[in-house]
Amino acid sequence: MAFPSKILALKQKHEKWIPLVFFAGGFTFDAYMLQRIDELFAILQQAAYIAVAGALICLNLAGYQPVNRLGARLWHYHEELMHFLLGTLLNAYTIFYFKASSSFTSIVFVVALCGVLYVNESKALRASNAAVRLGLLALCITSYLVCLVPILMGQIGTLPFLLSIFAATLAAAPFFWFLKRRELERQLLVPFAIVQASFLVLYFAELIPPVPLSLKYMGIYHGLTKKDGEYELAWTRSRWRFWQNGDQSFDARPGDKIYFFARVFSPTRFSEKLNVRWLHHGKQGWHAWDAIPMAIMGGREEGFRGYAVKSNYEPGDWRVQVETHDGRELGRIYFTVEADPGTDARETRLDRQ
Repeated sequence: MAFPSKILALKQKHEKWIPLVFFAGGFTFDAYMLQRIDELFAILQQAAYIAVAGALICLNLAGYQPVNRLGARLWHYHEELMHFLLGTLLNAYTIFYFKASSSFTSIVFVVALCGVLYVNESKALRASNAAVRLGLLALCITSYLVCLVPILMGQIGTLPFLLSIFAATLAAAPFFWFLKRRELERQLLVPFAIVQASFLVLYFAELIPPVPLSLKYMGIYHGLTKKDGEYELAWTRSRWRFWQNGDQSFDARPGDKIYFFARVFSPTRFSEKLNVRWLHHGKQGWHAWDAIPMAIMGGREEGFRGYAVKSNYEPGDWRVQVETHDGRELGRIYFTVEADPGTDARETRLDRQ
């Protein structure tokens, strides 16, 4: 059997899995290629993709037919181009939300978005009706502005979010106007209204991750000093616990302090006041111990570096949560404190950040 025939036979045998394979491959590729959420080229590229995808969807809905042979040849591939553009956009926003998610509720939102992304890859579902395509377009427009407006304002919160919803409505106006002239506006109005209402409900339920922030690193340490523009982070754990960030198995001697260190990415000229919340697991479950504010400034490629120190603690299981000023969780780390009765010198090693 010739090689092309083998490929064709393999495709026919596993055809139902092909969309899933391309979905996973495309998502992994974009996750590797996407860098900063505030990169100008990426922002302009997303705007162009939304404009072209929206134009193709509206023309298709209006029954557009090319008047010449070249146009007909190009139009023959408009469905593939449309879903490529939507797929690329949805990949990007899913990755941005994923990087900003930590809590179970935020991850549920990201998983749901992955489901929507798979809908775009599924031929049977995406060809079912225009509402699916227009719903995907509305989701892309809204996600684009939910990411962009906080970047432009240099902050997150209720006002930037509400302005992003309003801006998304304005951005959809040209598509609505085009369809209204052909008495097709309801086909966009309903999916768009559903998407907008869903985002509002999810935001106030604190289910939407706090884009454009993302937590790049967290660790627990025995000591911290700043030298020549770098933080030197001291840890004493056994080497075989290589998966830990610092001393997540914290052997505490009298006078030891717990240092929490984090790197948080935020766009250029972006400022935010985070809370570092310490929780201890006791007989009644997890309870908040205290919260330490940590202000961040954006622009650093590896993320803004900040830390919090705790000197009053007790043995047991602990976790530290990094939260935005409006209470949305950006990340968490677990560690265990055990009393160390030893008096011999400890071997200390350093991480540099």
